[in-house]
Amino acid sequence: MICLTGFGFGLSVSASAADTAAATSFQMSNGLKVIVREKRGHPVATVQVWYRVGSRNERVGIRGIAHLFEHMMFRGSDKFGPEEHSRLIQSVGGYDNAFTAEDMTVYHQTLPAKHLELPFRLESDRMRGLKLDSGILETEREVVKEEFRQSLNNPFSLAYIEFRKRLFPGHPYAWTPLGDMEDLDKISIDDCLDFYRTHYAPDNAVLIVCGDVSAPQVKTFAETYFGPLKPSPRTAPDDKSSPTVPGRLNDKRIALKLNLELPVVTLAYHIPPASHEDIPALEVLTAILSEGESSRLYRKMVRESKLAVHAMGFTLLQKDPGLYGVGAAYLPNRRSAQVESKLREEVSRVIRDGVTAEELQKAVNQTLADNIFGSYSADHLAQGLGESELLEGDFHRFETVLDRYRALTPEGLRATAAKYLSVDREIVLLAEPQKTNWLYVVLGILKSIGDSIREMYVTVLSWFR
Repeated sequence: MICLTGFGFGLSVSASAADTAAATSFQMSNGLKVIVREKRGHPVATVQVWYRVGSRNERVGIRGIAHLFEHMMFRGSDKFGPEEHSRLIQSVGGYDNAFTAEDMTVYHQTLPAKHLELPFRLESDRMRGLKLDSGILETEREVVKEEFRQSLNNPFSLAYIEFRKRLFPGHPYAWTPLGDMEDLDKISIDDCLDFYRTHYAPDNAVLIVCGDVSAPQVKTFAETYFGPLKPSPRTAPDDKSSPTVPGRLNDKRIALKLNLELPVVTLAYHIPPASHEDIPALEVLTAILSEGESSRLYRKMVRESKLAVHAMGFTLLQKDPGLYGVGAAYLPNRRSAQVESKLREEVSRVIRDGVTAEELQKAVNQTLADNIFGSYSADHLAQGLGESELLEGDFHRFETVLDRYRALTPEGLRATAAKYLSVDREIVLLAEPQKTNWLYVVLGILKSIGDSIREMYVTVLSWFR
C-alpha cells in the first residue's frame, strides 16, 4: 500500500490496482527496438512509434523539416491514401495523432486491443513506403507555415522563439520544432527524400506497445510487419553531428521589445541533460517555487509584495542541456528592476535557507500522485517509457523515477539550487511591450492605490481589536 499525504487528506493506491508489471523489450535484426508494457484491466492498447529525430537533427537551410515530415506522414503511400491511416484507426473506435519535439518525432494511436494488428500494418507501411512528391510537399509546406504564423500571433510563443535564439547559440536548440519561415520556403523534394531515407528507418525508431496485450503477441506482429523492413541505407548522424552544449552567451542580460500586453521578467539557467541525476531535484524545486497559488513565488510576488500579477516557472528537459527558469508578468507601473530583484531574492533564499521538509513532502507527494494516477493510462505509460528511452537513454528509468523522488532531501535540494541557480549562472530575460498600453498603466496605479487603502483599513481595524 502506498500512502500519500500532505494536502490535508490521505491518498491510498494499492500496488495491485496501480499494476506494477515491468516493461520488457527486444531488438529486431533490422535495428528496431520494441518495448512492451502489459496493462491489463481495460481492453485498450496504445501503439507508438518514436523516431530519434527532431529539430536538433536539422541544420540551417532545412529548419522545420522534422515538423514538416510529421504532416507528410499522414499523406499516404502506395497502399493507403491520404489521411486513410487516421480514418482506419477511427473506424475501429480509436484515435491517433503525432507530435514533433527537439529530440524526437512521435506517432501514436490508441484503439481497442482486439484491433492491435491494424496500427502495426499502418505504421510499418509509412515507415519505408511513404509517398513523396512536389504536390504533397507544397500542400503541407503551406499548412506548416500557417502554424508558424499563428505562433507569432501568440506573444508568449513569440518570446519563447526569440529568446531561444539567444539562449542556445551554436546549437540546434536555438530554434524550435516550428522551424524558420525562410528555410521552410527553401526545403526541396530532394531535401525531403534525403531526410526520410536517413531518419525514417527501423534502426532509428523505437516501437512502444502498452495496454491489454501480451509480449508474444506484440513480437509476432512486429516480426510480421516491421521485420521485412531494411535499415537506413545511410547512417543517421549521431550526437556528435551537432554541439552537445550551447555556445558561450555574448550577453547575460537579453532585452526584447515584443508584441506583448504586459512586460515579463525571467531568470533563466542552463541545466544538465534530462538523464542527469540532479534533474528530479530541479523538477521539485520548480514545484515548490512556482506551481500553483500556494507556491513561494506566487505568495511573495503576487500576494504579499504585489509586484506581479502572475508568477511562473519551468524546467525544459532535453537530450542535451536544457533550461530552468522562474519569471513574473507585471503591470507597467512597476519597474522591471523591482520584479527582477524580488525574483532573485526568492531564488537566493532557497540557496541560503533551503526548503522545509513540509514543502518537499508536498511537492514529492504531488509528483507521486500524478505518476500513480497516470499508470492507469496506457497512453501515459507509453509516453513515459518513450521519453525515458529517447531523452535519458533507458526506458527502465521511467519505472524507477518514483524512487528518485522519494530519495530527495531538503539539504539535497538546497545543494542543487546552489549548484545551478547561482547569480553567476543567471541569464536575465526581459520582454517588454512594443507599445505602452495606458489602460494597464492606469489599472496598475488604481490597483496600487486600492492595495494601500486595503492595508491601511486592516491596520486601523487592528487598533480597535
